[in-house]
Amino acid sequence: MTLAGQETKTRTAFLALDFATYIVENFSHDAAVAEHASKALASARAAGLPVFHVLHEAMLGQIHPLLAPVGDEPVLGKTTLSAFASTDLHELLQASGVGRIVIAGVATSGTVLSTARWAYDIGYEVAVCADACADPDAQAHAALVEESVFPKSWLGLWRIARMVQPAEIQAM
Repeated sequence: MTLAGQETKTRTAFLALDFATYIVENFSHDAAVAEHASKALASARAAGLPVFHVLHEAMLGQIHPLLAPVGDEPVLGKTTLSAFASTDLHELLQASGVGRIVIAGVATSGTVLSTARWAYDIGYEVAVCADACADPDAQAHAALVEESVFPKSWLGLWRIARMVQPAEIQAM
């Protein structure tokens, strides 16, 4: 219950998806995506947000050095595109009281899209840090994160997620 005039703040978590060195180096249209994601991750940490690293279970030992976990940040191994389908991410988020997620990851048309849609479908508010995402196909990335590319498309992440910059994460 909230008092009149009080706003309840939704707890936010940061998800770093598929930032394995091999994936960053071979499936990104943007050579600087790890640097951008590192800035977004630093903003999340500075804001005290819970951080979750999710990557394919075969690449758990290959996290890109710019996105290496610190402290007790969970690292989850997945076997599917979505960070939710084959992990206990939802349960961990629920246990942490999280209602909103900020996503950064490679590839936009793969794990980012799949995770964002899954999260949206199960009731999370979703934000995507577009500068901290990349895809093998720059046009696919743009179509997913920029409404102006295909404004009538139902595929765009902008339909279900707020596009944010790294600096905006601290205010979440």
